Amino acid sequence: MAAVSLSSTRIVIIDDHRDLAENLREILTDEGAHVVVATHADAGLRAAQAGFDVALVDVRLPDAPGLTLVPLLRAIDPSATVVLITGHASIDDAIAAVRAGAHGYVLEPFDTPDLLGTVARAAEHVRLERRAGELGIALTRREAELRTLVESVAALLLVLDEDGLIVQANPAVAVATGAAPSELPGLPWAQLFVPASDRGPLLDACAEIRSGASGIELEGRVLHHGVGGVDERIVRWRLAGLPGPDGFRIYASGLDVTDVRGLERRTRLAEKLAAVGTFSAGLAHEIRNPLNGATLQLQLLEHRLAKLDEPEAAAAVAEPLGLVRAELDRLSRLVADFLAFARPVALRTADVELVAAMARLAELERPVAAARGCTLELLAPEGPVIVEADAERIEQIMLNLIRNAIEAANTRVVVAVTPDGAGARIEVQDDGPGIEPAQLARIFEPFFTTKAAGTGLGLAIAHSLVARHGGSVDITCDGITRVGVLLPRSVP
Repeated sequence: MAAVSLSSTRIVIIDDHRDLAENLREILTDEGAHVVVATHADAGLRAAQAGFDVALVDVRLPDAPGLTLVPLLRAIDPSATVVLITGHASIDDAIAAVRAGAHGYVLEPFDTPDLLGTVARAAEHVRLERRAGELGIALTRREAELRTLVESVAALLLVLDEDGLIVQANPAVAVATGAAPSELPGLPWAQLFVPASDRGPLLDACAEIRSGASGIELEGRVLHHGVGGVDERIVRWRLAGLPGPDGFRIYASGLDVTDVRGLERRTRLAEKLAAVGTFSAGLAHEIRNPLNGATLQLQLLEHRLAKLDEPEAAAAVAEPLGLVRAELDRLSRLVADFLAFARPVALRTADVELVAAMARLAELERPVAAARGCTLELLAPEGPVIVEADAERIEQIMLNLIRNAIEAANTRVVVAVTPDGAGARIEVQDDGPGIEPAQLARIFEPFFTTKAAGTGLGLAIAHSLVARHGGSVDITCDGITRVGVLLPRSVP
């Protein structure tokens, strides 16, 4: 009996001794094999083309030496095996068989158990080799799928060595950092891509991982080195560690939550704006009546003083009255801002040519800028830039932003108009001292101001008006303060 079953094994016998070949067929068929017999080399090669697992080949055939068939049969199916049949085995024959690529040989006259054992081992070799090939193909396919997944997934996947150097990083890490994927391996992650204020928590987490902790989560900023400078992305990380032959590795998966945090911030701001708007409407109503009364009484007092024939007395109260009028005027402007914020009027939209509109504002404000010792420039394309908007509200927004920039600038203010996708972007730049990060995070909040006499409603109103146009306002500060207003082509 064979050591391994030959059930369903496909065997080709190539031997010009027909009786011997038929005996072999009978023995092998009884073990469950499918056997085809050929008495010539050409007939045997044609039979093998239909598919085979093991070929039994006589070393002496009338039309070709058996050894010459071995590479031809292996070319038909590299995973199949060839067993040579010989009546005169020697060391030289064995060496020649191995060199030709044969699995082995059997001697004539046959010992049936030895024959079946040799053929069974050959069949098992074929089965294992084919299984290994299938597993290799499956592994290659799986690796390709995983590689595609890693390269296409939006999550940041990062591997660091014990020294904090990047071992591997997927394309999402390259996008977040602004570095080319090929440049990342070998770079120190914390030193190049993490702000100094965030390095401590990251290094502490890595130390815990090396000490045996797992599944540590933390949120931090990643520095993005772009063409326009360095900005930051917010990433929520999960860290794990694993020792390996090349040392300890830290595996980090991160999710860029910058946009989510921005959305949360805008949602909180919208809720705050709505609440403040309701409060402002009631407050403005309550203030307006006594304010009008106080203004009227002040005018009456000034009128009576003018009638007095006592210049010294009139002069003595003129300065205090001037201060009262200034404060009443400031309070009146504050009430007006309250009402503008609390009761926004309906937008009257039409096509607005932004280049011409910004040119008018720049011309209007250049004398103001010159009086403060700075220049005001307009950068715009030669052709028109048109959006659907309320022209009066857009000019109100931009006039406010330009005046803020003039007040903050050292020497230069720039207003830039550029097409942006289906809409347009208007950006106001100044070279002033900038805005602190803590202030920048609150800049659109109502009543938050960096000015001694500001109401804190100007940017809140601007933000609200731009949002009603379906646009957005952003502020960056990296040596140059940039306030950008992005407007869609049409109001939603």
